[in-house]
Amino acid sequence: MSFGARFLRQPERFSERPAGEPWGERELALELPGGPYRVLGLSAAQEAGVRATFPGSLLPAAGAPAAGAPAAPATAAAGAPVTCRLLRCTAGDFLPVDVRGWEYGLDFDWSPAAVRLAGLGLAARLDWRLGGAELGGVELSGALWTPEDGGARFPGVFENFLRVLVSYRLLELGGAVLHSAGVVRHGAAFLFLGRSGAGKTTVARFSQAQGAEVLSDDLNALLPHAAGCAVLKLPFTGDLGERRAARLPVPLGALLRLEQDSVDALAPLSRAEALACLLACAPFVNVDPYRRDRLEHVLFALAAAAAPRAFTLRFSLGGGFWSILDEK
Repeated sequence: MSFGARFLRQPERFSERPAGEPWGERELALELPGGPYRVLGLSAAQEAGVRATFPGSLLPAAGAPAAGAPAAPATAAAGAPVTCRLLRCTAGDFLPVDVRGWEYGLDFDWSPAAVRLAGLGLAARLDWRLGGAELGGVELSGALWTPEDGGARFPGVFENFLRVLVSYRLLELGGAVLHSAGVVRHGAAFLFLGRSGAGKTTVARFSQAQGAEVLSDDLNALLPHAAGCAVLKLPFTGDLGERRAARLPVPLGALLRLEQDSVDALAPLSRAEALACLLACAPFVNVDPYRRDRLEHVLFALAAAAAPRAFTLRFSLGGGFWSILDEK
């Protein structure tokens, strides 16, 4: 099936460059890992939707942290803002989709200088071009076409685009967005990784019941740090996690590959096994053939930094695995 055929009425007409009519003249700045991110062309209703969905990530339009907001984490290697624009299209540009019993996934089309994506009410692209000194003279920008002028569906459309944008941005900066449950306990962050259904939300619930802070049971960011690795909270949560609050980076306590079992046990994870686990859990970018070498380079460095604290965690539904982890 060709790119966009599931979602776009005329996928062959999808823009080859980020051009179009903006929804409005509103502008917001978001402080997320790899940011700041400047969002241009918002309507008043779209601005209200972004503000309500990501209040803990908002910056003044100039990009300076608001009073009382945590400073940008050094691990994020923030530089010039990443600019993304909101552009108009119509509902007629999209096919009707019956989502009953359907597992949602975006369509992607990759090239060396751009990535195109399509989904429900979403057509977007990321572009790399020669620019300033940041990232070796290469700048990343994004454009999102949507028929949603605010309303109940707009925040989800915008978040789906933002998840992809942040994932690619962190890859350029030597980090990774990972499908994982992130939990903070005793001042350290524990990342629980595994395939869908491996138990990430389950271990997050067990951890929360024992007083730990859940960053997210869906997506978390891992970046290099002077002490090894640091975990950064993302406002992309599943069933657990507070998306409205910002959080400073937390040193990695352990990287844990999940396996359900009848007993609780911990075994060292080799560097190769850690690399394979990280690769499987890096959404969006791990299927891009033009950035595979970059991804493997980044994940190899992260796996090496996390190696002393990488384990396979076999856990039971008794929820007693923290008694083992607390001894490490």
